[in-house]
Amino acid sequence: MKDFYLYEDVPVLKNKLNIKDSKALEKAESDITYVRLFDIDLAFSSDMFDYARLLAIHKYIFGDIYEWAGTARKISITKGERVLGGDTVRYSKPDDIEKDCGRVIKKLNDTDWAVLSIDETADLFSKLIAEMWQVHPFREGNTRSVVTFATQFAEAHGFKIDKILLKESAAYVRDALVKASDGQYSDYQYLVKVFKDAIIRG
Repeated sequence: MKDFYLYEDVPVLKNKLNIKDSKALEKAESDITYVRLFDIDLAFSSDMFDYARLLAIHKYIFGDIYEWAGTARKISITKGERVLGGDTVRYSKPDDIEKDCGRVIKKLNDTDWAVLSIDETADLFSKLIAEMWQVHPFREGNTRSVVTFATQFAEAHGFKIDKILLKESAAYVRDALVKASDGQYSDYQYLVKVFKDAIIRG
């Protein structure tokens, strides 16, 4: 299927800045989203965690860059991953995105996090966030949106997460999410470790 998110003449995502150089777009996106992420927690005061919140988070972060910010992708995607030897994670099909996200969010909301130890919390939370990330609901910006949803959820449920640590370990976090989303070969140990380290002891 043709990727209608890209410009016709160059393989770069269509954007509000009309930047057609991939490196320049990456730099502009990084600068803009840095500012948006700086105060994003102030923009979401509600303790309601649902699919609509995930979409709203994406729109808040990427709305100045992409027209489609805050909407689920309409095409299937693949991405060769270095940590999988060039293979891709099997992401959700477009028609399944809302259902798959909803299933994970229900598990998050149905869990009594207050009764779990830090080890139990890190283990279960890692697996559920990896499951949400594997859906890959957006054409671009999935890791930042899902991790933001995760940190906001954690804080609202009594186990605040060190966002600075996650930001400083961004490449590691993404690789860990990839390893934890490899179907029957999923390896959660790296993601569990980073979340366990990031949980701020109360």
